[in-house]
Parts: sequence; structure tokens; C-alpha cells
Amino acid sequence: MHNVKYLIIGNGIAGLSAAKEIRKNDNQGSIMMISKEPYLPYYRIRLTEFLSKDFKDEDILVHKDDWYQKQGIKQLLSKIVERIEIEESMVVLDDGMEIKYEKLLIATGSRPFIPPIAGKFRQGVLALRTLKDLKYIKNYIDQRTDITIIGGGLLGLEAAWALKKLGKNVNIIELAPYLLPKQLDEEIANKLEEKLTEQGFNIYLSSSVEEILGEAMVDGIKLNHNRKIETHVVLFSVGIIPNIDIVRNTPIEFNRGILVDHGLRTNIENIYAAGDVIECHGDILGLWSASNEQGKVAGANMSGQSMKYDKPKPFTMLQIGETKLFSIGNIQNFDSVYEYKNEDKGVHHKLFISDNRIIGGILFGDVKDMGKLKKAIAGKVTIGSYLEESLPFTKIL
Repeated sequence: MHNVKYLIIGNGIAGLSAAKEIRKNDNQGSIMMISKEPYLPYYRIRLTEFLSKDFKDEDILVHKDDWYQKQGIKQLLSKIVERIEIEESMVVLDDGMEIKYEKLLIATGSRPFIPPIAGKFRQGVLALRTLKDLKYIKNYIDQRTDITIIGGGLLGLEAAWALKKLGKNVNIIELAPYLLPKQLDEEIANKLEEKLTEQGFNIYLSSSVEEILGEAMVDGIKLNHNRKIETHVVLFSVGIIPNIDIVRNTPIEFNRGILVDHGLRTNIENIYAAGDVIECHGDILGLWSASNEQGKVAGANMSGQSMKYDKPKPFTMLQIGETKLFSIGNIQNFDSVYEYKNEDKGVHHKLFISDNRIIGGILFGDVKDMGKLKKAIAGKVTIGSYLEESLPFTKIL
């Protein structure tokens, strides 16, 4: 039987951020992180970037092994937690090892969502979530030229760009009538589509996959309206499913994700949860920055501090070649829009206004004022005060 003061299941950014915060507040208490992956914590947000680059494992690690030794953070890799025994404050691993804890953090992350489509189990249907996935995909696509990305969201477009840099013929399939439907309005999304089409991407909007074709291996897909596309690889990027299996047979409350309060506590006193696995304020965020912040809050509260997690205002930054865009805040429900266009320079900016306040914005083509836009939305700045301050950003107005 092993005893540990702080036990963390999962070693993604939420788990690592929690461990750092715990160690800051408690320099003596033992910390153990358990991961089913064989790797130390790594930058998951850089996986798409490395699709088009050669790399060594250490290039993607957040810290090297000696950092964890110096911090006194024990990493237990390639181990699966079979179950949590809540009454005993203990977990049991798949090899029978038992570990007792004083405080537990569940940070088991998520897995890619692959919809129930005929043919989804054919060889060549892929999703990128882990370093192991990255290595498999790089190897699999090496001799294959036609690749289809299902999902025109941020990660889908970033993957598409990395694959295009490898010289692949890339199709992008999006269910919505335009790209990045959560981050862009239709007008600016159409400009993005135009730029991507110029770069050689084949874009299919208002399109759903009805079947993945082929014998053992993928050789095409069938879309709605009886269209067929030849492709040898299908890469899904359509969302995530929280890894909540570990709590299913426990009293820990869950819905789509594990339910937590503002301090990231579950309904069990000494058990916390953070990252992609949680449902917070009714949402599953699935964002690296949010997981990082949640880990910090959970770690602080586990180690005797008092911190509250506030839902962030998510923002999106995308650069594909020379095309740059930034989107933040609420661009769906607004009273009016202020905009600035410079067609010669390919610039289009929009501010979305509600009750005379800036509630959201999109910068397309020129994103250098994104810091000012972030501040304006966070500070609930009125459009009038923006004009009075004569900031460079007012060229938009």
C-alpha cells in the first residue's frame, strides 16, 4: 500500500498546473501523478504543428524528468486507474497497486468524438489527441496524398494547414454553412474560405459524411446529396468526449462531464476535478488555457488556499500562411456592429455592441490590436469612451 498526500489522475496541463500550485503552497506534502500514457506532460496544443515537422519526444515536453525530481512530484507512467474506492480514500491500479490519498484530483481529460458513421472503423480513419496518435498519423500519411479533415473548426483548420505544408491534397468538410461558425460571422468566414481556396484547399460546406468507403482501408467518403470524394485518410476534428468512465460506479456526480463547484470540488469533500473532464457552468470547454487555469484553482484549494474559477472569455487566434485572424467574446447576440475595411490590405475588423458596450470582436488580416480588444471586452468598455480615448484601435470605427 502506497500513501500520498496529493494524488492526481492524469498528467495533462490541468494535472501539471495543479501539481505546481500545490507545491507552491505546500513544499513538504507528497504529490503523485498517474498517467496511462508513457510520456511526461507535453504540449498537447502543439500536436498539429508537429504533423509537418520532424521532432524528438523531448521537443514537446513541458519539463524534462529532472524538473519533477527537483519538485518532488512523482510521475507514475503507463498505469491505468481501475477504480476509486471513495470510502477508503484509495485508488486501485490495473496492476493491483493500491494508493491511499488525502486529496484527489481527477484530471483524466477527454478523447476525440467520432460520430456513428458507417465505415468509421476502417483503417485510415484517424483522430489526433495524443503523442501516440501523432506518431501513428505521421507514419500512416507518409505515402498517402489525399487527406480529408472532418470539421472546419480551429483544430481542423490547423491540422489542414500542417498537412498542406507536407504537400498533401487536403479536403475540409464542414457541417455548418461556413467555417469557424463559433468564432466568425458569415461575411468574414467567406473571406477566410476564399483565402484557403486560393491556397489549394478543397472546402465542402453544409456537408455531412454519410459513409466512409473502402474495403479494409479507406478509399473515399460519401457526402450528403450523393457526392463522393476520393481520399485515403479521414481525420476527425469534431469535438471531444470527457473521460468520465472512472466515476461511473462511484457517488461522484456527473452529467456529460464531472460536475464541480466554483472551487472545482466535486460533491465528495476531498475529491476535485479539472480540465477537459469537467462540466463547469454547464459547459465542457476543452481549451488548453482553461484547463491550465482550472488546474491552478484546484491545486490552490487542495493545498489550503481559497480560489474561485471564473469562466473565461475564450478567444481564438488562427494563422494559416499569411492569413491571420482573431476572434473574442459574443459575436452572436448584439445590438449593432461597427466595422472597418481595407480591401487593398485584406483587412476587415468588426466590433459587436450591446447596451453601448463592446461585447465581441473579429480582427481579420491584421491582428496587432488584439490586446486592446481583449482589454476593451474584459473592462466592459462603452463604445463612446473608446472613441474619446483616441486609441489607434479606433481606426476600426
